Amino acid sequence: MDNDRQTALEMRFDTILPTLATKSDIEAFRSEMHKMAAEGYRWMVASMVGMFLGFGGLYFAASRQEARPIAVPVQAAQAQPAQTPPAIIINIPPQK
Repeated sequence: MDNDRQTALEMRFDTILPTLATKSDIEAFRSEMHKMAAEGYRWMVASMVGMFLGFGGLYFAASRQEARPIAVPVQAAQAQPAQTPPAIIINIPPQK
C-alpha cells in the first residue's frame, strides 16, 4: 500500500516539477517588470508635461483676448416688427 502511494506521489511530482519556475526564470521576470515600470513612469511624466503645456497654452490664449462689446445695429433691431405669440386655446368639456 505504501508503494502505491509513493508511486502516485512520484508521478504527481514528475508532472509538477518541470512547470515550476527556476531562479533564472524569476530573475528574468523581475528585470522585465522593472523595465515595464520604468516605461510606465516615462509615459506618466510625458503625459503630465503635455497636459501642463496644453493647459498653459489655453490659459494664455484665453487671457490675451480682449472683451469686446457686441454691436447691434439700431436700424436692424427696429426694422423687425414685434411678433406676438399665437393664442393658446384650451377646450374644457362641461361638467355634468
